[in-house]
Amino acid sequence: MKRTAEITLGVIALALQLLVIILLVSFMVFFSFQFPEMMSEKFVPWYAWFVVAVHATGFILGVIALVLLKSKPKTAGIVLIATSIVMLLLTLGGTLIQSALFIIAGIMCLARTPVGTLKGASL
Repeated sequence: MKRTAEITLGVIALALQLLVIILLVSFMVFFSFQFPEMMSEKFVPWYAWFVVAVHATGFILGVIALVLLKSKPKTAGIVLIATSIVMLLLTLGGTLIQSALFIIAGIMCLARTPVGTLKGASL
């Protein structure tokens, strides 16, 4: 069964995830080395690096789910949904778009069944 929609949603979410990782790391490194005096006293660097780690982990799990999509679509759907919920909670909503795309792709993986496996279906 072709799973073009799930793959497309997953690739878009992964591209956004990678873009956010690159921008966050470059922003944090640039400002911490070039302009340390501009950093607020309220800035918490450990949380910023934690968010980057959550994004990177979500990216890796998203790639694993897309690899699993061809052979085990139900498992891939569960991985996508679990990853998106954990990312959304740990980043306090910072991964809203990526999480929404992962959830939609995960639900599509769980809901779609191959033709011929429906009970009572005759071809």
